[in-house]
Amino acid sequence: MRLKKLIKQFEFTNDLRDRITLGPNVRLSPKENRLELIDSSGYPTTADLYAKTWITNPSSVKQWLSFEADVVNPKVDNAEVTSVKYRLGDGTNQKWWNGSAWVTNTANWNTEAEIATNIATFPVTSRQLQIIINLRTTNVGYTPEVYGLKLLYSSDIEFQDDLINRSLIPMLRTKVRPIADFPVSLAASGSTINIKTTYPLETPYNIVGIDSVYNHTDDPNHQTDLYSSYNPTTGDITLTSSLAAGKVAWIRFYYEPEVAVTTSQDYSEIEKIPSIILSEIALVDATEIGQDDAVINKDTLAGTKIPSPLAGDLEITARLLTDKARDQQMLADEMKRFFADNPFIRSKGMDEDYRLWLIDEYAQLTTPSQDEIHSGRLRFRIVKALFFHKQTVDVHPVSSFKFTGDMNAVVSNQPEGD
Repeated sequence: MRLKKLIKQFEFTNDLRDRITLGPNVRLSPKENRLELIDSSGYPTTADLYAKTWITNPSSVKQWLSFEADVVNPKVDNAEVTSVKYRLGDGTNQKWWNGSAWVTNTANWNTEAEIATNIATFPVTSRQLQIIINLRTTNVGYTPEVYGLKLLYSSDIEFQDDLINRSLIPMLRTKVRPIADFPVSLAASGSTINIKTTYPLETPYNIVGIDSVYNHTDDPNHQTDLYSSYNPTTGDITLTSSLAAGKVAWIRFYYEPEVAVTTSQDYSEIEKIPSIILSEIALVDATEIGQDDAVINKDTLAGTKIPSPLAGDLEITARLLTDKARDQQMLADEMKRFFADNPFIRSKGMDEDYRLWLIDEYAQLTTPSQDEIHSGRLRFRIVKALFFHKQTVDVHPVSSFKFTGDMNAVVSNQPEGD
């Protein structure tokens, strides 16, 4: 299995405040971007004050590898008077390392060294991890300061596949819900209309719900909704009142369009209509960003450096295919609504958010194809997607150095002047 090493960061900035759980007497300083105790005529010395990170859920994680905390513990007379300790959560329970195993526990805390050394055995069954942070002081004049936490993990992610196939396509299937119309001339009176066997739809829609039903004959402006319930198994739509034979029932329903990726412009299989076809996927405006990052086990001084990533926009063309002109218009309206909401896409593999940006508004071809397929197109980007392609490097940070020689030596041959 080809694995990569990646870093998950927890930062305590003000724009992430709504994702962080603050326990009693703990605050997030918007100025310093850190967690700290609340000073109310002195910092509280209560033992179990805490904050919780959000639950991260990178679906590609194979193993948690290491842990590092960016904390400051003030000293008085060269002795630390504050401490920061931790428990790990799996999305359901809090876990504590008892010296030999991770056990459910809400009474004890682990040091950073204990977490860093033993996190590799923390179960990844649920792919979820949360860090519970204990801030404590024994001196009312000082507070511990927590600026950030880092997790190193191994991942089998392939970045473009993750963004397109594992993240974008499921999002479109879940979030895009066009409405279609289905007028039915009733052959018999009743308060139930079956759209599976009695009045089957000619287009193979994947119906996910009924929006409304109108008596189009007597109510052409569609003022009175007669819809009551829908049984997706049988296809029965139940109305609030009976409709007589010969009346036209105007049924409006939501459906899930087919979403697929293709490199062919001839994609027009009728059984896949209506559909959203993603094609012409290209990485544009790519550049290396930021600096190298690392996670260091401060106890063993073993570390891993992650080289700076490539950041760029994935530009994608979406083709909308339908077998009815009205469906094309309704699907186009739904796509406009989707992008008008300024959506973000979440990389499932990394559990990171990227913005979706519409760059070319919808354009419809005015005449259908030879197969009577109506089509339109738009272009959008996944903005500043990250690609970690460089190999990681093992590092060993300097913990101390020894100076030999004359400490009073002064270099005297410096040039005069500014």
